[in-house]
Amino acid sequence: MRLPTKMKIAALACSLFVTACTTTPIASPTPYKSAVTKEGYGYSSVQLTDNEYRVLFKATDRTPADVIQQFALRRAAELAKKHNYEWLAIVKTDVDKKPVMARAVTHNTDEPQPFATNQQCTMSGCTEVAQPVPGQGQNTVTQTQINDVYFSILVRMSNTQGSLGKNVMSVEEILANQADNAK
Repeated sequence: MRLPTKMKIAALACSLFVTACTTTPIASPTPYKSAVTKEGYGYSSVQLTDNEYRVLFKATDRTPADVIQQFALRRAAELAKKHNYEWLAIVKTDVDKKPVMARAVTHNTDEPQPFATNQQCTMSGCTEVAQPVPGQGQNTVTQTQINDVYFSILVRMSNTQGSLGKNVMSVEEILANQADNAK
């Protein structure tokens, strides 16, 4: 059975609308996660040499800068541990921002809250008591401009502390500090 042309066009329009909605970023902080696609939010990495990696963390500007840096360092430490390195040093950092349109979701509760009344009776008599009833607020989705933040670090790893220079960090300490910060 062949679909009429108008139905094909409507189906295509619907699929494009759904795709556009799912690829438009949400104006909210980015959690620690792997970037699922090249354009996705989260961490990604590229091995440059046996002991050097470029780690990138892409986030929205709603994510605090120090958190983005901690996420990139955490990923570097995870890579170092995975490849059995005990020490790492950040050789270079880079940050770039690009404006994008995003969805902002707000919860509206502008409606007056209804009150339910009930009678409470004691030995001295009955009184009516009013208590607020949870309102049925609505979510509103609007378009807003945000910045995508691309924070990258070039990391060198080693099993000897002295071979990395001055700015050496213990992989175990980084991971322990990250675990403490997550609590």
